[in-house]
Amino acid sequence: MAMFWLDHVNIRTAQLDDMSAFYEGVLGLKRGKRPNFQFGGAWHYCGTNAIVHLVESVKKIKPGEAQVEHFALRAGGSMKTFQRKLRDHDAPYEMVPLLDINMVQVNVFDPDGNKIEVQYAATDKDDMDPFPGNSAASRRRFKKGAEINTTPPMPLQKSKAKTSKTNKKLGHPKPIREPKQRARNV
Repeated sequence: MAMFWLDHVNIRTAQLDDMSAFYEGVLGLKRGKRPNFQFGGAWHYCGTNAIVHLVESVKKIKPGEAQVEHFALRAGGSMKTFQRKLRDHDAPYEMVPLLDINMVQVNVFDPDGNKIEVQYAATDKDDMDPFPGNSAASRRRFKKGAEINTTPPMPLQKSKAKTSKTNKKLGHPKPIREPKQRARNV
């Protein structure tokens, strides 16, 4: 198991159109292909990499909740080895399969309850069982991770954002593959 690169940050917003316009117009990160999620949002690209994922929320994020919902790392090697390491360190995690893009996410919660998404290319032998932790401290941080992300995403059919309504025209990203090498140091 190895971490290969920082893949993206995921930001929750009740102002999807304004946020998307900012990332594209001000920072020059072009809006592009996004999986067919059932909630509103946009992916913004730096070259060929979708580095900012916006998720439309049903309401403004409350103080004390995470607006930067997670950051993601692309990993290679054995996901089972990584899961075993997390269990050995009593580090709680949950699993999210995104099989239409050949991805499995291991969502790990750090000691402060922040979520880190670790992405693996999917295999037919993946263990999808969550691990809430063995100790009371580990279970508390698993629970805290859920509590700092309570505002739900906006269901796609209820979204009023023009951005969400035009995602389909941009297409669907290609399935991911196992990374062959780490990103080079610059």
